[in-house]
Amino acid sequence: MSNKIKILFFVPQLVGGGAEKVSINIMRILEKNRFEVHLVVINGEGPALRYLSEDIILHDLEVSKTMFSVFKLRKLIFEIRPDILFSSLIRGNIAVSLAIIGLKNKPFIIFRSPNSPKLLLKHNQMKFFQKYLLEYAYKKADLVLAQTPEMKAEIIKYHGITKDKITVFLNPIDTDTIDKQIKNIKNPFESKNINVVAAGRITYQKGFDLLIKSFKNVVEENPLFRLYIIGEDDGCELENLQKIVKELKLTEYIYFLGYKKNAYKYFYFSDLYVLSSRWEGLPNTVLENLYLHKPIVSTRCIPFMDTLIKEGENGFLVDVGDINSLSNAILNYKNLMFNFSNSNNIKENVNNFFNNIRM
Repeated sequence: MSNKIKILFFVPQLVGGGAEKVSINIMRILEKNRFEVHLVVINGEGPALRYLSEDIILHDLEVSKTMFSVFKLRKLIFEIRPDILFSSLIRGNIAVSLAIIGLKNKPFIIFRSPNSPKLLLKHNQMKFFQKYLLEYAYKKADLVLAQTPEMKAEIIKYHGITKDKITVFLNPIDTDTIDKQIKNIKNPFESKNINVVAAGRITYQKGFDLLIKSFKNVVEENPLFRLYIIGEDDGCELENLQKIVKELKLTEYIYFLGYKKNAYKYFYFSDLYVLSSRWEGLPNTVLENLYLHKPIVSTRCIPFMDTLIKEGENGFLVDVGDINSLSNAILNYKNLMFNFSNSNNIKENVNNFFNNIRM
């Protein structure tokens, strides 16, 4: 009989978003001599599928929507009998909470909050019924993970969850994968230019429209700047952004690269990384670029950015929607002192966290 801790991760779709990436990073980091890792999806497709290591046991429910997965998910939980069940998306958290109703010997349930509750409500990204179901899910959980201390306070305030049930768990990055993917690779950029990279799903949330408008000021001041946006279109936003680029006569300065299997290559060879988001949970791309010692220009999309970005040292911070400040920060990135702190032991922290859960 195996003494391994059995963990089931529920990631409905492997579309490569931030929450999915965090789950995959945790799965890859967990030591397989201590943990038996299972992943359940609603359909076994998506670009992030390629990031799964061979020792992760994949289960495909073969349904079209997350809420259609509840009964199949319940059956799978009963069959696998995991010690821990981890979910990090709102719809996934709700589905799990419904799947475990009346289940005997239920696993230790961990739900991760993927975004700032305050900003989701402010931007009408969470409807009343969804908020009600999410609060039901959080109350059924054994542990709720907040990405930052500020997010913990928001979960308490906006969802009525007691503080002793919430733990701050910073997003882990898979440094081994990053190191492998920047090894022996060719520079994708023209060295004569100043190459700026932004990444994320092409959505209104990411503020790429603000970044594009700010870039008009940038290239008027210095035509050597180039902007490369990495990420898949999440609807019709890409068409809108391409229209703005055309109207501002920026087609020779801004490039949409789509999804990239190895985005780290672009991060590594870039001169600057920019996060233009209107709101976030905790942006993985900023953590990854800091690990690569890249200067950052970011919006103050969450209070925690003040902890990650030391103004004038490793980056500049600007207010959300302030296009002029964004362009000025990009133009002045070389004034940064480029001081970077060393990364902590991510692997050890993740493994100890899951190993020490009292089930």
